[in-house]
Amino acid sequence: MKTISYGQMTGAFMLLSILSGFVVAYQYEVATPFVSCVGMDAVLPFGAFWRSFHFWSSQVFVILLVIHAIDVRKKVEGGNASSAQKVHWMVITLSVPVAIYALFSGYVLRYDATGQAAGAIAEHLFLRIPVFGQVVDKILMNLSGDGLNRLYPVHILTGLVCWLLGTWYHLKRVRIGLDPFLFSLVATCAFCAFVRAPIDLPAFHAHLIKGPWFFLGVQELLRYFDPLIAGIIFPAIPIFLLFILPLVRNRLFIYVTVLLWTFAYTGVTLMNLLRNG
Repeated sequence: MKTISYGQMTGAFMLLSILSGFVVAYQYEVATPFVSCVGMDAVLPFGAFWRSFHFWSSQVFVILLVIHAIDVRKKVEGGNASSAQKVHWMVITLSVPVAIYALFSGYVLRYDATGQAAGAIAEHLFLRIPVFGQVVDKILMNLSGDGLNRLYPVHILTGLVCWLLGTWYHLKRVRIGLDPFLFSLVATCAFCAFVRAPIDLPAFHAHLIKGPWFFLGVQELLRYFDPLIAGIIFPAIPIFLLFILPLVRNRLFIYVTVLLWTFAYTGVTLMNLLRNG
């Protein structure tokens, strides 16, 4: 039996996420986002299944992408890494924040209580970026000006960028393969047949709202630090350090810093869960 790599599984779930996204997008109405999401679950045949399929395959894709990046790191640890391997590593590193933003924007687009709160917080964080804050917000979100009309195409575009970043280098080197694709398809179908994608009522009990699981640490940090530090600089630290990993000699410093960052972010995430549990 052939060994299935993390890269193949990551590509398989990315493909499932994108394909199911087309099905969900066909039924999604940006003018009435929450109603259209609830309508998918309650009215359309298999609507709840397809929304769950897109939601869970996207979650697994992002998690596998991070694991795949950790696995690929071994190829650039030594001093003999080729230029192609360094580029490969940088592409994967850049893919992670793009994939996370695609996942985050999906939460906002359903526009329930979690989506509304997450979107409002993210827009506030973008506007706190020095000099380019308003430009970044107008490109990536602009909820206060355009509602979801800007975020919806950005969500689709980030999915396309993930596909391009994930395949342009791999296309001639790594094939997804039928076995990992079928395994991912069957596993996701079985899971989504019993577990629906979450959705809650909009704007109710705002003080109890928890953001997306990967955003809880930022929410907790915002209680204690300036938004620029808590929401922009601190989350960007590991991405920047890992991006420059092949270019520096003192890699121990990078590994220790990223490890400490991981412990710190896990800690504040647990604090948020215990506070609102």
